[in-house]
Amino acid sequence: MKTLFYSITVALWILLLSGCGSTPAVKSPAYTQGAHDGCQTAHGTYTKDSERFRNDPDYENGWFAGRRECNPSFHRE
Repeated sequence: MKTLFYSITVALWILLLSGCGSTPAVKSPAYTQGAHDGCQTAHGTYTKDSERFRNDPDYENGWFAGRRECNPSFHRE
């Protein structure tokens, strides 16, 4: 019974984490915070944790995604 439960749980996690395309199915708290800060920046209030931006790829990617989503004319250079 435990083996069946374990197998089902693992299969569900694999499906959940695989997602579609290249967008991560589960976003980390750092990515979420970066997206929030990037969106704030796109709306005119410059918001960025510079230390985290330099050292945490999830935060950096989230920040660019937030700017892009809240300001479609923004292009990452």
